[in-house]
Amino acid sequence: MAKVQARPLYYSQLGIKALNKLKHFLFSLPWTSQTSRKLPTSSAAAIPASSNAYVLSWPQPTNGGHALLNQIHSPLPQPSSAATTDFAASIVSLPHTHQVISLKLTNINYLYWRMQMKPYLLGQGIFGFVDGSNYCPSPHVFAADGTYLQVNPFFLHWKHQDQLILSALISSLSMEVLHLVVDCQTSSSVWHTLEQALASKSNSRIMQLYGSIQDLRQGDESVTQFMQKAKALFDELVAAGQPISLEDFNFYMFRGLREEFKDLVTSLVTKAEPLLYADLHSHLLTHEFLH
Repeated sequence: MAKVQARPLYYSQLGIKALNKLKHFLFSLPWTSQTSRKLPTSSAAAIPASSNAYVLSWPQPTNGGHALLNQIHSPLPQPSSAATTDFAASIVSLPHTHQVISLKLTNINYLYWRMQMKPYLLGQGIFGFVDGSNYCPSPHVFAADGTYLQVNPFFLHWKHQDQLILSALISSLSMEVLHLVVDCQTSSSVWHTLEQALASKSNSRIMQLYGSIQDLRQGDESVTQFMQKAKALFDELVAAGQPISLEDFNFYMFRGLREEFKDLVTSLVTKAEPLLYADLHSHLLTHEFLH
């Protein structure tokens, strides 16, 4: 049989099944001999360990004859101890998330929570897991001899990191929104589920926000706590594309205050222009301090 030289061609992981079918088809043709069907024991070409491609060795005849499909083999052999150490060193453990993300997510403060969480994940270099750009590798790859599937070490590394991010996200949620992500298995699914539920511009979401700000009452809360809750609802309505006017905001604040603020409210409503958030907050704080 004429000697052949192997020339590697690169294929994506998605095409590996099709390539296997092609391999078996060519081997079944009558002009292939038993000798030509033997699989070489070593790779046809050196492949970078970081490559996500599969190699198809396609022999090229030097003295005529037919090109035979020789071998399909994976660029992901069993990881060495050094490679395993590198994987472990590249994991971001996120041990101080609860200290950095002090605000628990509720039904009315998604914008503030996101304002804390996104820069933190970007700073750690792992936001790609959350937004889906760092996609999950295949759980299995072909072994070096191309005869069986083995666990993909890159998948194990990805899974490890993603579960740490998932844990960090869940730990930053309050009980009132935790039910939204019970069925989420990845950090990306949690992120997008919360965005869809709490930052949606749907009519139902807007109606919920309007109802919440209209029913807002101070109760036993301080002025600052009450105003922060009201401002969060105001900002959520702005983000949803349905902002309320300053006049309406002042009205909802005055109506929700405790009875002890009645005299102050009477004097404030006579002003020609509605009060900005900072001015209203200042007036209420002064009254709270003096009484």
